[in-house]
Amino acid sequence: MSRFRWYHYYFLLAFFDVVVIVLSLRLHQQAVDHVQELLDAQTRLDTEAKMLQSAQKAVMELNAPGNDLFGRPTREEFDKQRRRFDAADRYMTQVLAQIRDLSLDETRIALHVDGMKAKARELFSIFQPLAMGDASKSADVVSVSAGPVMRDMDNAQHEALHAIASLSNANSERRRHLIEQQQVDLSDQFRKQSFIIAGVLIILVGVLFFGRQLQEADKALTLERERVKEARRERLAAIGELCSSVAHGIRNPLAAIRSSAQLALELGQLDGGTRERIQDILDEGRRLGDRVTGLLSIARVNADSFGEIDLTNVVNVGIKGLLPEIERQGLTLETEISDEPVLVSGDRPRLEQCVVEYLSNAMEHSPAGGTIRVSCGIEADSAVIAVEDEGPGVPKAVRERVFDLFFTTKPAGTGIGLATVMRIAKLHGGDAGLDDVSAGGARFTFKIPTLTAAARNRADRGISRGNAAA
Repeated sequence: MSRFRWYHYYFLLAFFDVVVIVLSLRLHQQAVDHVQELLDAQTRLDTEAKMLQSAQKAVMELNAPGNDLFGRPTREEFDKQRRRFDAADRYMTQVLAQIRDLSLDETRIALHVDGMKAKARELFSIFQPLAMGDASKSADVVSVSAGPVMRDMDNAQHEALHAIASLSNANSERRRHLIEQQQVDLSDQFRKQSFIIAGVLIILVGVLFFGRQLQEADKALTLERERVKEARRERLAAIGELCSSVAHGIRNPLAAIRSSAQLALELGQLDGGTRERIQDILDEGRRLGDRVTGLLSIARVNADSFGEIDLTNVVNVGIKGLLPEIERQGLTLETEISDEPVLVSGDRPRLEQCVVEYLSNAMEHSPAGGTIRVSCGIEADSAVIAVEDEGPGVPKAVRERVFDLFFTTKPAGTGIGLATVMRIAKLHGGDAGLDDVSAGGARFTFKIPTLTAAARNRADRGISRGNAAA
């Protein structure tokens, strides 16, 4: 049969939630990385575009001094254009170096620029005599000689600008591809985020649905718990009535049997076998009487005689009554009792009976020279008594039954003592339990609400009844 229950879906929802969170973080990281890559690529493309624009400007500036030499330049004008050319040459060299640093292919540009430089120097050598005032050189003759050179220089300029334009076109194409890729990535991110949003909506719907289921289950569990408590109270009441009826029905005939047996043993002239059998009748009658007394004890436990009690005083009284027997058996008693009063609302004789039952049980199971440890204090809102021994412990197979009525592992046991302790603990709004002890032995606990907690619980129950009545 499958052990899977509806509330196990919460584990699936939790797992799904973790997956959605991880995917969201992953998509966010991818988006951040993608944006950073786009920014880096955009910055690089912008830098390339600026460098290519600077190259166009440098080519134009490199060609301009040669054009300005035509006519009849003076020496000052010639020197000015020469300086202008040298500056343009240096600027062109710097721009080409920057283009090369950007990993762009500047070889075609550099080839045509070198041609322009060579033609520009040739032009300066043609115009230099005219600018220096050489009368043998006329302006027309010089212009005729410089014309083909200038034409070649213009052609080189055109080719250089064409090479720059090719790189600019490639830059624009990469920019366009980058924009298209960005649009594709944004669409992909939107689609993935839509899935995540759908997953979150599924989680919310699941949480609402299973939250409602959990609320209904909790309501049903509360009703079932109340039903079980009521059934338990009714069962305990029935057990009490039954115990009382049976005990009273047995006690009188039993007293007559024991009395007759005692008289026969004391007055009759009996042989050894008969005397032994009559003694067995007395012993068994005494055991049966103890059971009857225990049954009546369970039946008579009620809350009518509750009052304010210091539980440390109850424990000390119980210890004082059994201390001589503990010492006679050669056992050691260690106590850890609160110095402050542990106030509870309860029945003093019944609480003392619980201490005696626990101590007697520990004495019966302690080895010679063993130690019994008794503690009494407050834990949270509970007053706690604990009795620990160094005996063989309680087998796991019977741990759940040690507080059941008439259950016992002792040959001469009645199975009433621990059941009475549990009954008294429940009557006081608490519980009795058995804890594990790492070094062996058993540790029995008795927990009931402190006086403050008990008063608060009564007030809460009163408010609840008032609300129900309203």
